[in-house]
Amino acid sequence: MSVATQLELDDPGRGLLAEAHHSWASWVDRQEALGVVAQLGDLPAWLSTHPQECDAVLGALSGLAAQHDGDDVPAAAALAWLLIPGASLLANRLATLSPAIDQLVAAQLWIEVRTFRSGRGRRVAASILRNTRKGVLRDLGVGEHAEMVWRRRLVLEPDDLLWQRTQPLTAGEEDGAGELTELLEAARAQSVISDQDLHLLLGLAQAADAAAQTHWGRGCAGLMTPVASMEVAQRWGVSARTVRRRARRSLDALSRYAVTQMPA
Repeated sequence: MSVATQLELDDPGRGLLAEAHHSWASWVDRQEALGVVAQLGDLPAWLSTHPQECDAVLGALSGLAAQHDGDDVPAAAALAWLLIPGASLLANRLATLSPAIDQLVAAQLWIEVRTFRSGRGRRVAASILRNTRKGVLRDLGVGEHAEMVWRRRLVLEPDDLLWQRTQPLTAGEEDGAGELTELLEAARAQSVISDQDLHLLLGLAQAADAAAQTHWGRGCAGLMTPVASMEVAQRWGVSARTVRRRARRSLDALSRYAVTQMPA
């Protein structure tokens, strides 16, 4: 099955793509940049002949599509449809990595389309496709994403015991802080981590919070970012690499302990 088929964007007469075609006139009223063509079906040809103006048009469409902005699902379908050629090429290039590569690329493309934050000077199509590629490689544990923290991750079924302890996104911060404190105290009492390990993790958390970064390229909620690890390394008189290695070891130990030892 193709990427377009996986997203159900292979037939302009049905589903979200049909809704997108019907909504085009109203989108043009809301976004002047979209007024370059009379209907959505004419846009692929226009984009191919006006490469210098692509970002303005795709940026306007991405604003309608993103959950944090217009939150228009048919607009997201339209943007994904326009990027299908690039996504299909990406899937073809990654085909040897997984028999389900079309599904993986389609799912990640949809995520990127729904979460993309357009900005001045950004290459919309290239950025979304690049992020799609990174997301697929991360899911497959390939290349730069095959670091130890990914190779040791736990894959859980929805009914796994650990999910019962996972707080919903709307849960209060106080409850989450209480559970974290309980976990850290119990782990330290059982010598899962040492006092030094705990102080190192807390130092990384403080440094990451102070940096106020919004994109954690290395995951772990910012604990592994260069800014945080370098600041703690200077305080401890060791290398940033040593700090990250020790932090990963402690986090792995805490993860295993939480799954196997902590009460539900």
